[in-house]
Amino acid sequence: MKWFIPEIYSPDAARLLEGRHELIATDMLLPESSDLISRKARLGELTLEDCREVFTAVQSAPVSTYPSQNLLEGALEITVAMDRPLSDGLNLALAVQQDCRMVTAGRRLFDTLQGTPFSVHVKWIEDVR
Repeated sequence: MKWFIPEIYSPDAARLLEGRHELIATDMLLPESSDLISRKARLGELTLEDCREVFTAVQSAPVSTYPSQNLLEGALEITVAMDRPLSDGLNLALAVQQDCRMVTAGRRLFDTLQGTPFSVHVKWIEDVR
């Protein structure tokens, strides 16, 4: 969402779109994005037209999606072990499955994963080059 709605770390997130990064996400990307968009509308931060534009932009983002159903078992284990929401567990399970790094702007998530076997699969957003 930081690509389409200016907020902290938006310039860092934009670097993900500039270059050699292959972007992947679970198939929860659209529902989770829609939830965030609607929350911003309810808070008066976006108009309905803004919501439509952001949703369209998210749909056309260069991101390959993977079925979350295939990740649920691993995500549940991660969620329980790391005391994190299922959405974090799904994204991290995808990074593990694809042997790549999940980029996050969530400081609590990033800090929680440091010193664990999952730390090799997470990257702080400001470290994206």
